[in-house]
Amino acid sequence: MKNRILRTLLIVSTIVAIANMMQSCAVAADAMPSESLRFRKETAVNGIIIGSITFPKEKAKHNGYFIRVISKDTAKKIVKKNSIELQVSPEQIFKMKHKGQLDNGLTYLFAIERPEGNYEISSIRLFDNYGYVSTNAVLSGFSIPIEVKKGEITYVGTILFDEHLDKTSQEKRIKLTSNFEKDIKAFQKVQPMTDWRMVVDKKEYLINYN
Repeated sequence: MKNRILRTLLIVSTIVAIANMMQSCAVAADAMPSESLRFRKETAVNGIIIGSITFPKEKAKHNGYFIRVISKDTAKKIVKKNSIELQVSPEQIFKMKHKGQLDNGLTYLFAIERPEGNYEISSIRLFDNYGYVSTNAVLSGFSIPIEVKKGEITYVGTILFDEHLDKTSQEKRIKLTSNFEKDIKAFQKVQPMTDWRMVVDKKEYLINYN
C-alpha cells in the first residue's frame, strides 16, 4: 500500500513538473545550432550562452535530453518568451549511444543566443520513446546561475550528468566543472564564423542544490 502511494505521488509530481515546464518553456532548440552563429560584438543585440554536458558511459539511457534554460525575469511574459530547452539526442539506429562532439561522443556542446538578463539551468527533461508510448521525467533540484550580457559570450562550464545513478542525491548525479580551453577549441571548429575572443570565462563555476 505504501509503495503504491509513493508511486502515485511520484507520477503526480512528474506531471506537475512537466506542466509547469510547458508553461514556462514553450520551445526547444538543438543544443548546437546547425546554422552558423555570426556573432560580432559591434553588431550584437543579445548575448550567447555556451557550455557542454558530458556523460560517463557511451551507452545512452534515454532517447532525448532537454537542458532547461530559464529566464529569471519578474515578468511572466518575458520568462515564457526567453526560456528555452536545448535538445541533445544520442544515436538510436542500432543501439543507444552518445554521439557528442568531444570525448569519443560522451560530451555535447551547447550554444544559444539570448536577450540580456539573468537565467538559470534548473532541470533536464529526460525523454523515453517505447514505440507505442513515450514518457518524460524531469531531473531537477539544482540551479546553475547565468548572467547574459549584450555582445558577450558566457561560458557556463561543463555539466557532468551520471544518468546511470538512479537512487542517489542530485549532488552525485549532477555536477559542474570547467573544460574551458578544450571546449572553446571545439567551438572554434564547429562555429568558425563567431568571434570567440568575446568569451567570458567566469573562473568560478557555481551550482546550487535544493
